[in-house]
Amino acid sequence: MSNDEVKEFSCQTTMFVKRTKDTKMDCADEQLSTSKSVKAVALVGDRFYHGAFVPAVELEKAYKGWENTLHDINHQGTTHIQGLTATSDILYFVGYNKNVTYDNESKSVSMDIEIDDETFYAKAWRGYVSLCEKAGQTPNVSVNFRGKTKRVQAKELPEGVNFSELGLKPTDYVDYIYDIEPGALSTVYRGACSDSDGCGIGKCDCTNHTEEEINDSDAKAEEKEALIQWLKENEKHD
Repeated sequence: MSNDEVKEFSCQTTMFVKRTKDTKMDCADEQLSTSKSVKAVALVGDRFYHGAFVPAVELEKAYKGWENTLHDINHQGTTHIQGLTATSDILYFVGYNKNVTYDNESKSVSMDIEIDDETFYAKAWRGYVSLCEKAGQTPNVSVNFRGKTKRVQAKELPEGVNFSELGLKPTDYVDYIYDIEPGALSTVYRGACSDSDGCGIGKCDCTNHTEEEINDSDAKAEEKEALIQWLKENEKHD
């Protein structure tokens, strides 16, 4: 493939509930299916997807392009298959993506998914996500984009990429994606990215505590501070 040829890509990852570290709410009280906004890890860089390598450096350049893109079901809003042709179908759009961020540490692109309950299939989207919750499964998402590719040797990939675990030798050639043009994000049945890749349902932050636990912790801290102060004062008298 020439360097100037543009190709369509679809890379599937998973969705998790948006949480804040300072929340005092019990995690069990928050449900993904009823949340107004959920956060999705759309893509993780320096990974192979369907045989092509997605560099983190290219994701960092392009991630802002997903801001305010539409969200559909099974890519049928953007790519609705009818016979031998592919068209778009606005019925399958259920929301839009916002607050797109790139995390340097995890090399991942994440975004909030805002679901509009006035859309035709919003109820189906919420019903599917609710089923996943009850079955203990992960609601997956899939990102699509356009990009150019070039052939590079595996040894030219970024430092830390373990290409040997994929059976590649240093001199083997792979497709390297660059000049990414972001497309949409879609809720799908299965995604390629796993928890070990940095995707998945958000876990409860271990710093979350109930009100009683917080009050108890504050009381213990006050007792400790009072003891330290008492020791300091008595040390002066000695």
